[in-house]
Amino acid sequence: MSVSSSAENQPFGLAHPVPAGPQIGPEPAEVGARALSIATRLLTGASTFFFLAFVFAYFYLRSLNQEHFWKPTAALLKEQNEIHVSLSPNQALGAAFIACVVVSALLAIIAGRQMKGGSRSWPAAAVGAVVLGLAAVGLQCVEFVVQHFGPTDGAYASVFCAWIAFYLIAVVFTMYWLETEVASEWRARKRPATGSGEIKDVDTLIAPSLDAAVFYWSFLAGVGIITYVVLYLL
Repeated sequence: MSVSSSAENQPFGLAHPVPAGPQIGPEPAEVGARALSIATRLLTGASTFFFLAFVFAYFYLRSLNQEHFWKPTAALLKEQNEIHVSLSPNQALGAAFIACVVVSALLAIIAGRQMKGGSRSWPAAAVGAVVLGLAAVGLQCVEFVVQHFGPTDGAYASVFCAWIAFYLIAVVFTMYWLETEVASEWRARKRPATGSGEIKDVDTLIAPSLDAAVFYWSFLAGVGIITYVVLYLL
């Protein structure tokens, strides 16, 4: 067969043979782990500035209390021909919410330490963390339903609704992150690597990702405690 005929049978773009070059090996696992750790800390810093905006809004609007509409009283609303609503959130739901967040973060930390210690039972603690994290989201959704105010009922109400809503979004995505770590571990145990091109020790990849997820969830739990204290107790 001539060279021209063999070139015609090649796919488009491969008509000319590609010269062999040095083979690039797989990236070491510690490089990816380091990059993931740095990325998680950058995400934590960005989230800190994001939620600080709500802390600033709370104390700034509370100190101004313009036209006494930070938490308007029934008499003031009557003067303004407004319908009186209670601006006090449900304390029981708030306490249950923060309890679920704190216990979930503790279970995530336990799962991370079990993973580093080589224990195969760490997914159980991680699943508990995910369940309690989603329970916290559900409790706040119930709070939104039963509370007697909305984002337009004064400055406090607007800060409360916006702050809680964005915090719940962050929690949901973090729970999804933790869930993917558990799912990856279960999938690796159910179907271990057999081929030469597959990763034999999957835990070397799951461990740094789980550590990053636990770190960020612990940070969010701290934000949740601040959220509860500011919006429910002050």
